[in-house]
Amino acid sequence: MKRLLIHTSRNVTQAAVLEDGKLAEFSVERSEGTSVVGNIYKGRVVNVLPGMQAAFVDIGLQRNAFLYIDDALHPHLDKQPKVKPSIAELLKPGTELFVQVMKEPLGGKGARVTTHFSLPGRWLVYMPEADYVGISKKIENEAERSRLKSLAEEIRGDGEGVILRTNAEGESREALEDDLNALRRIWLNVQRTGQTGAAPSELHRDFGLVQRMIRDVTTVDTEELIVDDRGSLRDAVAYLHQTARLWRGGSVCIAKRRLCSRNSE
Repeated sequence: MKRLLIHTSRNVTQAAVLEDGKLAEFSVERSEGTSVVGNIYKGRVVNVLPGMQAAFVDIGLQRNAFLYIDDALHPHLDKQPKVKPSIAELLKPGTELFVQVMKEPLGGKGARVTTHFSLPGRWLVYMPEADYVGISKKIENEAERSRLKSLAEEIRGDGEGVILRTNAEGESREALEDDLNALRRIWLNVQRTGQTGAAPSELHRDFGLVQRMIRDVTTVDTEELIVDDRGSLRDAVAYLHQTARLWRGGSVCIAKRRLCSRNSE
């Protein structure tokens, strides 16, 4: 039996995953320091450092973000140049580009960013420009790995990349395709907003802790989700209603401040 407990106080949200009554995972998010990892920005190159093969990019945060050459090249290794170019050949001060935060700002350092975009969904991770299929190593059954790989190859478009998450094991083509289409819509919105928006600007914000935990941790054997804060409960209910149709016969039930996800199986 798996249970997800979410406690919210004035400045902190805490989430715990219990498996058979034992703590399996614990996460904390402070309201005054909201995570920016996963967020996508339209940034402007401020400075290029050929000696470090890196560039500083203004994305609108307190400190400029740091972009390494490897994160500025094509996300598929086979499509990268055989001889790594100087970052000065790719970027100039004033260049505008989309980047995604992969590491939080820390101390006097700005965030680390990449142009290798990834959008996590319920069953898969969508990489709009990666052009390959990956399968979670936690899916060990070779027949299932082969099935998921074939499905991913069928539903992905030219140049798109997909990683099947552990939760995808046993899922139907319809569920995977629905998840992929939802992520495609997010990426399309990023592109549309970025075309007209000024730099620096935020184009996409990843979920907060409540939605991320539901998305990343809950599985078909999750029997209960308990939330002790009305705001967090609203976030949880909204996300579950949005994604319940992707679950196998899923439904959402709410009683006072207790929320549980039930499956028809």
